[in-house]
This record gives sequence, structure tokens and C-alpha cells, in this order.
Amino acid sequence: ISDIGAPFQVKHNVHVGFNADTGKIEGLPTPWMDLLQEANISRTEQLENPDAVMAALKVYNYSLRNKQEKWLANQETIDHETEEIEHQLDDSGRRKPSNDDDMVADITNDLKNRKMFADVNTLPVAGPGGHGSPATAPKQHRPVVDPQRPAVGAGAAGDHNGDQPQIRRKPKPEAPKALTEEEVMTQLRAIVNSGNPKTRYKIVKKLGSGASGTVYTAVDNVTQDKVAIKTMDLAQQPKKELIITEIKVMKDNKHPNLVNYLDSYLVDNDLWVIMEILEGGALTDVVTETVMRESQMAAICKETLKAVAFLHSKGIIHRDIKSDNVLLGMDGSVKVTDFGFCAQISPDEKRQTMVGTPYWMAPEVVSRKQYGNKVDVWSLGIMVIEMVEGEPPYLNETPLKALYLIATHGKPDVKSREKLSPELADFLDRCLETDVEKRASAEELLRHQFLMKAESLSTITPLIRAAKKILNKN
Repeated sequence: ISDIGAPFQVKHNVHVGFNADTGKIEGLPTPWMDLLQEANISRTEQLENPDAVMAALKVYNYSLRNKQEKWLANQETIDHETEEIEHQLDDSGRRKPSNDDDMVADITNDLKNRKMFADVNTLPVAGPGGHGSPATAPKQHRPVVDPQRPAVGAGAAGDHNGDQPQIRRKPKPEAPKALTEEEVMTQLRAIVNSGNPKTRYKIVKKLGSGASGTVYTAVDNVTQDKVAIKTMDLAQQPKKELIITEIKVMKDNKHPNLVNYLDSYLVDNDLWVIMEILEGGALTDVVTETVMRESQMAAICKETLKAVAFLHSKGIIHRDIKSDNVLLGMDGSVKVTDFGFCAQISPDEKRQTMVGTPYWMAPEVVSRKQYGNKVDVWSLGIMVIEMVEGEPPYLNETPLKALYLIATHGKPDVKSREKLSPELADFLDRCLETDVEKRASAEELLRHQFLMKAESLSTITPLIRAAKKILNKN
């Protein structure tokens, strides 16, 4: 009889759960435990809402690990992302956990900067098999029964007395085949402008650079219009196929209330993307430095909703609606920005390298239940609170604590609610409905009575000028 060998490939499965005796959640990776301690979530809160604490931890950690990725989102990519978030702590997760030292460094850096605005909801949107999916509405496949296999619980033909329901087998979507480097470049050359951008555009100023590229302001020598140029080193992009998809989507889906894609070029191994630019700056400056009338808020909401409804009609979910991403023209025009791969190229590297702040997130983003395009409607409601109060709820909390509060409190309190008109109060209620089924859609809100109050967009211009003067941005 041969000797019994030593065991191999031993796995130690750690049970994660709430310990009522200690009043703590136990079994978490060390960085997660450190984060929980720093987040000011008390033992009482852990005892009362352990599921919410775990959900917040999972979303926060996933966001932290994937903070530099941002792609157009649709329902299919969100469903895949939810699966990855849920399996972070077990062996069924598709991605290997980050190195503990790297995670601790990321968490420490994020806690240092937690009170600064950052890119919210920057959860990646990888499609099946780790690749992103095209930014169009996912096809709905009818369930089909495998003709070679009887349905589970099915009796003989014509037997209607079986106790078990018949289950239809749904086909699993096939993972898209990765393109070779040569195929990617061939497809890119086919969709970009073959001209020379260095002769078409005159660079005026470098706005900043980040991990994904550099942003400049420039002048179009043909039209004399000011534009933004975002340059991206393709050698540093691991998902070039998604860039091809998104350029096609942006070319085909332009709207007056979106910061639109204008053109793109290949310069050696760099991709140049030409985008519209608005010189009024972000709505954030106006809401933090000036007091808006309800009629001006209505005008902003109306224009923002036009953009959101358009994206939703194309199967695209923005997932980052907030005042930072609503840009203003000096004529008061309103355009939504910061979606798709262009959002990865930020002029402010510090904002880009931080985990996304969660203050505009809907409760279902944390719980991952009924997560669909109405997350944008919730975020619009939080943006309305910004316009009313100057900042979103929970801004002084750590990001993890804010996630916990969003998951447990639902609709946030509005400090000055008694001062709101009935129309604005109802508009807020329709946006911040925690029951996703009852929450209004963007299309429905465009018909809301509050928007009937909208003033001319030109009335926003004095607010823009006042904010610029206060912030020395003239």
C-alpha cells in the first residue's frame, strides 16, 4: 500500500457574517475591516443593518479596484457587473482580488481625499467574458427549450398533473471574440478622419492630464470654434475594441443637450478625439456660489432631462448625472457630459484617481436590485437638491458611510422642503422614489408641471458670470 500523500490545493473558505456577540461583521479581508473601522459605521448600525453594510462594502471596494475604467453602460453590462460585485469574496468571482497592499494604499488615499468631489459611479461596465458590450439596448432572447432535453419536472406528454413547474432553458450569451492588435487598428483607421488634426486645429492650452490621456483646448482653423481635444495613447488602453464601439455610437447619436463628439484622428499611436466645449463651466460653480430661482432650476432640469431621455431611448444609461457633469454655455445652454470612454480622460488627475463619490447614487446601485436606467432619474433628483441647498446629501460623510446611509435611509431629507413650491416638491418626490417601479422615467418627467415654470436659458448667464467672478475663473 502506497503512502498517503500530503493534501494539495487546499482552500480555506472564510465565512463572512455578522457576529451578534461582538457586534461586528467578521471574516472580511483585512483592508475591508480597516475601511469599515475608518468609515464611522457604528456597531449599532452594523447590528441593525448588516446586509446594507455588506452591500455598501462590496460596491465601494469594486469601485475602488476599477476606478479608472468607464464605458457606456446598458442593462446587459450592469447585470454582468452585479454578478462580479456579488462574488468578490468567494471563488466564483471572475476577477482575482487586488493585492492587499495595493488595496490598503488605495483605501488610505481615498480616505484622505474623501471630502473632494470625484467621478461618481465609475464602476466599469464589462460585458460577458470580461469584455464590454456595445452601447445599444441588449437584445431580448425568448426562452427556448432544448429539444434534446425534457424540461425539468416535465411529465409525459399531455400530463398536466405534475407538481413541478416546467423550466425553460435560456441560451447563454457568447463572449465576444477579442480582436487582434492589427484588427483593432484597421477598424479604427476605417472610422476616424484620415486628415491631419495638427493642421486643422490650433492648440491653445493644456487643461491637464491623467492616466488615460491629456486634455487641451483648441481652435478649429476652419470654423474658428473652440473645441476640446482629448488625446489617448492607445498602447495604454487594454480594451481598444470598446473604443471602436463607442466612437461609432457617439458618431450616430448626437443631441443638442449632449457635449457632442465632433471628430477623431489617429496620430501615430495616439487617438485624438475632438469634442464640443462650453465656456460657462460646470453647473457645480453656479449651485455652490449662487442662489437659483425655481424657474432657473426648472430650465436646467428640462434641458438635462432631454439629454437623459435621449440616452435612455438608445439603451444607454449615463450613471453619473450630477452638477459636475452638466456644462453651461455663456448663453445659458445646457449640455450633459462625462459618459463613455472620453470620461476616462480627466483634466484633473486627482479626481480621476480617486474612487467615485457615491452621493448621487440611487439605493438600488448599492443593493443591486432593479438596477436600470432610472438610476439617472434619482441622480437628477439629488442634483436638484444641489441646486436648492448648494450640495448633495451626506457630502461630509466618508464615501462608504454615505453608501450605507443611501442604502438604509432611502429618500434623503431636504432641509428647506417647506420653502419649496408644491410643483418642485412633487418633482423631487417623483425623482427620489425608492420604489423603482413607481419612480418616474425621464420621458414622464419631461411632462411634469414643474418644468412649465422654466425661464429662458439666458437668465442663467448672470449666475455663470457671478460664479466665475467669485472663483476667479474669468
